[in-house]
Amino acid sequence: MPRITIHLGGRERLEARISKATPLGALPTEALVYLGSTCLSGPATAMRALADALVEAADLADDYDADPDAFTQREQAERATDQ
Repeated sequence: MPRITIHLGGRERLEARISKATPLGALPTEALVYLGSTCLSGPATAMRALADALVEAADLADDYDADPDAFTQREQAERATDQ
C-alpha cells in the first residue's frame, strides 16, 4: 500500500457525512469525512478505529510536548519489556 502523508494545519474544511444505504441493504451505509478536498470513507467500525488511533496519536504528542525526557524514558522502558 502506498504511503500518503496529510499535514493538518487547522484551516482545512472538516466535515462529517454519510453515504446512505440502498433499499433492502444491497449496499451498506458508509461514513464519510471530508478533510479539504480529501474524502475518507468506510464502514462505521473502520472510522471508529481510525478515530481511536487519532486520539492516541494526539495524546502521545501532548505527552511528549509536556515532558520530552520523561516520554522518551517511558517509550524506552516499554520497548525493553516487549523484547
